[in-house]
Amino acid sequence: MKGFKHFFSAPVFFGGKLKIRGIGIQERMPPSIVHRPAGTGDHLIMYFYDPVEISSGGPVIECPEGTLMIWRPGQLQHYGTSKHGYKHTWIHCDGSLVESLLEKNSLGTGGPVEISSAPMERYLTMIYDEISGSPAADEELTSALMTALICAIAREKRKKAVPEKIPEQLLKVRNLIESGCENGFTLGELSEKAGYSIPHFSALFRKYFHSSPIDYLIRARMDRAAYLLRDSNRRIGEVAILAGYDDIFHFSKLFKKHFGKSPREFSGRKRK
Repeated sequence: MKGFKHFFSAPVFFGGKLKIRGIGIQERMPPSIVHRPAGTGDHLIMYFYDPVEISSGGPVIECPEGTLMIWRPGQLQHYGTSKHGYKHTWIHCDGSLVESLLEKNSLGTGGPVEISSAPMERYLTMIYDEISGSPAADEELTSALMTALICAIAREKRKKAVPEKIPEQLLKVRNLIESGCENGFTLGELSEKAGYSIPHFSALFRKYFHSSPIDYLIRARMDRAAYLLRDSNRRIGEVAILAGYDDIFHFSKLFKKHFGKSPREFSGRKRK
């Protein structure tokens, strides 16, 4: 399908029930970041075919291909990537029908979700054909198609809620971190071992293990240090090295941040 976008000169408006301002299907974008601090004054439902970064006001999240995001009116819209071109499908819409459907299906209040592109392409094509192919779009038909779109997105999201099998490459990297956390792994080295680009690896790792790779490495080091500190014959400097830290002061600072106690306090040792 050849991509396109269309902003209607006069937004399609069915009272306060439904308003459609524009539709884009498989629109191609150059390497770029879109940043709208105050949003666009309506709901923006957008599906990405390529890895991008996304934010709605919180941290910027690296997302893999196949990600859908819903922004509410007035919410910061941040998306795209400066690393490569990307493609997306979207609709600007608003109204009481959209609000009620999103609330009923628990959509539009969270972050990015991974789904198939099929619902967006199928229903947006039909909505666009109905609006642009007749002098006056039928309110009931357009509303039914909008309902079908949001319900299909919700169904795709529910499917994704079923636990997926974790890719073997990610399991191997996680096991490598846990068994060799004292090694000075870099994000680049870990992503190379997994066979992914750094953004894709980071997004997948967070998806399956709910942590960034580096945070997971730090946590594994801290857990190892806590275990070693229970041996009263080990010096704190020795524990720091065995946990992967040459700088005992840096180690102590991280340990206290993680456990709320210094290594000495954690181990119950008295100062000499």
